[in-house]
Amino acid sequence: MRRITLAMVGLLVSLAVPRPFAAQAQQIGTWNVYPSYWNATRNVVAGTTIYSLTNGNLMAYDTEDGEVRTFDCLTQLNGIRVGQIAYSATARRLVIAYDDCNIDLMDVAGNVQNLPALRDKSMTSKTLNSVCVEGDKAYLAMSFGIVEVDVREGVFGSTYTMGLDVQSVAILDGCIYAATTQGVYKGRLTDHLQDKSLWTRVSTDIYVQLAVVDGELVGRREWDVYRIAGDGSSSRFSSGHFTFMSVSGGMLVWGNSTQINLCQNTGKVTKMSYDNSWNDVSYAGGTFWVSEGEKGLRGYTLKDGQFAQAAGPIQPNSPKNDLAYRISWAGDRLLVAGGVNTVAADYHPATAMYYEDGKWVNFQEMEGAPEGYANFRLYNTTHLVQDPDDPAHHYASPYRTGLCEYRDGKFVRLYNCDNSPLRSILPDNASYFNFVSCSGLTFDEDRNLWMLNSETDTIIRIRKPNGSWRALYYSEIAGASLCDDYLMHSSGLVMMVSRRLDKAGIFCLDYKGTLEKRADDQHVLHHTITNQDGTKYSPDEFYCLSEDLDGQVWAGTNLGLFLIPDPTALFDSDFHFEQVKINRNDGSGLADYLLNGVSISCIAVDGANRKWIGTHSDGLYLVSADGQEMLHHFTTDDSPILSNTIQSLAVHPATGMVMIATDKGLCSYASDATQGTDNMDSDGVLVFPNPVTADYTGPIAVRGLARDSEVKILSSSGQLVWSGTSAGGTFTWNGCNRRGKRVASGIYHVVANNAQGKNAIVTRIVVMR
Repeated sequence: MRRITLAMVGLLVSLAVPRPFAAQAQQIGTWNVYPSYWNATRNVVAGTTIYSLTNGNLMAYDTEDGEVRTFDCLTQLNGIRVGQIAYSATARRLVIAYDDCNIDLMDVAGNVQNLPALRDKSMTSKTLNSVCVEGDKAYLAMSFGIVEVDVREGVFGSTYTMGLDVQSVAILDGCIYAATTQGVYKGRLTDHLQDKSLWTRVSTDIYVQLAVVDGELVGRREWDVYRIAGDGSSSRFSSGHFTFMSVSGGMLVWGNSTQINLCQNTGKVTKMSYDNSWNDVSYAGGTFWVSEGEKGLRGYTLKDGQFAQAAGPIQPNSPKNDLAYRISWAGDRLLVAGGVNTVAADYHPATAMYYEDGKWVNFQEMEGAPEGYANFRLYNTTHLVQDPDDPAHHYASPYRTGLCEYRDGKFVRLYNCDNSPLRSILPDNASYFNFVSCSGLTFDEDRNLWMLNSETDTIIRIRKPNGSWRALYYSEIAGASLCDDYLMHSSGLVMMVSRRLDKAGIFCLDYKGTLEKRADDQHVLHHTITNQDGTKYSPDEFYCLSEDLDGQVWAGTNLGLFLIPDPTALFDSDFHFEQVKINRNDGSGLADYLLNGVSISCIAVDGANRKWIGTHSDGLYLVSADGQEMLHHFTTDDSPILSNTIQSLAVHPATGMVMIATDKGLCSYASDATQGTDNMDSDGVLVFPNPVTADYTGPIAVRGLARDSEVKILSSSGQLVWSGTSAGGTFTWNGCNRRGKRVASGIYHVVANNAQGKNAIVTRIVVMR
């Protein structure tokens, strides 16, 4: 749990959840997560605390002192993607229900009890639709029936397997009402309701939500709100296309984007025309607490028939959402593009943002559609790049809308087929402007911005620093369906992946450093793979390319991992890929190809030339520089990683921080490898922690060394305590001697030489036991 105090309530607040990247602030081998607390969708009142659900993440606001607390899976919670919250005032516990049906119960002090049984139960259908709290009991409306939870005791109660998709539950006069996709069912709580025959269908009407106000059952259908009698008969008392309804503090509130209605009994309804973006409302002590989407959590009072803002927005500084598709470092700034590059109809809102010095900057996208563009759609940001000469200047690529330019985090210009050489996939379509593919944004050393205009005749498009454009046509990739990323190789070659269909493969271009002179260009597309043993592969999809510190290129496909030792050889007629062989060491003399058959989504190289390998469903791997040793394999089963679907990786060269973009958000791992320095100097060497206190049991890191330095730890008398080789520019010591015993208090000397045995440096570590 993280706490932030609001200095003033009622003013726009910017709340920073500090998460520094500096490794001395995060112990090697530990994790961090970066949840979004931006889009407020639901809230509940718990005394003086308002719990708010934002982007599937949980936060709390104290109405008395203005303190904001954020919760995540590393600090208190036992899952991610919270779907429902509800509060039991009698048990004084918050029910936190996750999308995977895991349940947490949190008391007012922040203590959490986990109830995983429902999540772990194997069932063909298991979706949690809503939660109803009555006294100490919570009733979970499930896709198969109703599950009861004793919130005070922290145990599951009865399960009513009705064979019906229950959308909402309400309790009134000793009866339980279940709104299902087949109508409303009723049962007496004193009956043995595990027996399906004891349930009575009292109405065939379909309600999406039930509630009780002033001793009366009400229900919201798709359009209107009704009173419901005990026999299931109903009478409409409010009409309109209502999108939300809630009851708390004896107040029923319902409405849509243009109308708000409220009542404390259904015979006296207050109706107001009011333009709004409300998702959910709770009422307490004269204040309406409203979840207003991207406007955050806000408090309103009602006076003379008008709502007046009294608190908020309560919106901690955080990512705009939990979408992270492509990430990259621009110095100490992490650039994040939140979308997806796919032919499927996955419409994620355009998301460009960066993280620096513990704070998030969420870019302001264009407001409204450009003039003349009816049904204009801006979605799925696939890439975000920063001008190498101007950190306030950025470009982003919404998947099918062209190229967006930003200044100081604000949208300034759209480039598409009407004002640039970018072309539409469907030029004759009335909405041609929604089919301008753009991805793969990359700057080269000459500050030229390269991009990929997939599904058009000329895929490669380049915008030069002076604003002029170049288009490079190559028949091998003309019309390619889905091109993802460039790799600007240190040799000067330009490589890219064409993901799918008949033009799928790895494309390599040698343009000889001249964009204007084309006659001497070399280019080739490898759409099949033959390895060193003559084994042939025809991947359905090619996903990624990454250059290591030795200039080798590692390629990820749906069939596994492949190596290009010398990219210039791609133009040779006898070129073959390589696969790393891992000896089985079982006496058979046989070996297996590294990660053969594993779908590889992304690859990053750290300062020790080790490979971080992300997969589509098997989590994250770390292998040694030569691929012969598996150093780590992180999955959701054995680590805090948010998902086994890894979309992008970025390793900070100086800190070793590994940023991990998953389909469920962004997380990081503090690794033990950094980029080595060319000139090792005692003043540039950092030891952390230093001093080492008695309660510290983690690794002690020495950073700022040359790559692969030979390091010795010596006692104050000069005796050898420990020795080893640095991982890139970082050496770690476990605080023990060579016999595995923790060393005593004292001053220990670090002596390091580069790999050639030269350029020695000495620094000290203070150990206190």
